[in-house]
This record gives sequence, structure tokens and C-alpha cells, in this order.
Amino acid sequence: MGRYYIWFVVIVAGLAGAIRVALPRRFAELQLEWLRKSAPRKARMRALLFLVVGLVFGALYFIPWGRQAWVVIGTIFSLLSAAEVFFQAQYPNLDALIFQSRLLGILYLGLAAGSYLMLSRI
Repeated sequence: MGRYYIWFVVIVAGLAGAIRVALPRRFAELQLEWLRKSAPRKARMRALLFLVVGLVFGALYFIPWGRQAWVVIGTIFSLLSAAEVFFQAQYPNLDALIFQSRLLGILYLGLAAGSYLMLSRI
């Protein structure tokens, strides 16, 4: 199961990072439009959901069979997603969203690359 989850993270984080790095302004414009249509409160609730999932993944690491790479990767992926949604809701202006898009694109690409490297160890 862990191998499949890591492949999932490699693909999803890689695509998310590539889009954010290649087209940061366009992605920020789309996010700004989405934030205008949905209430920032809804976005904060989504961030809270991602945070809870990240904490559950983190807790799984400490159970006897949980000390596996995919649990750590799942925790990082969930916490990164929570931070993204939370900060987009906190700073819903175009300049901040462009900066966030570039920064998170780099972080997502780093997570995808690190996850891919972990596949060789499993």
C-alpha cells in the first residue's frame, strides 16, 4: 500500500508543483476567482481538514507498524496542503497568491522528487 501512496504523491505533487512554477500568475488568478466565489471560511475549514489528516498520518508513525516512509510523506503532503489553503484564505490578493504559487510549487516539486527517491528504498 505504501508504494502506491508514494506514487500517488509523486504524480499529484509533481503536477501541482509544475503548474504552480510554470504558470504562477495564471494559477493565482484562478485561485483568486475561486476564493471570491467561495467564502474564506470554507477555505479555512478545508485547511483544518487537511491539518487533521496530517496529524492522523503523523500519529500513525508512532504505532508499531507505522514507521514507514509513506506515513512521513503523507504527513508532509497533508501539512503542505493545509498551509496552502490556509494562507490563500488569509491573503486573498493577487500579489500574495503569485508569491504563494511560486513558493508552494517549489515545495511540491521538492516533495515529489523526495518521494520518488524514497521509492528506490522500498
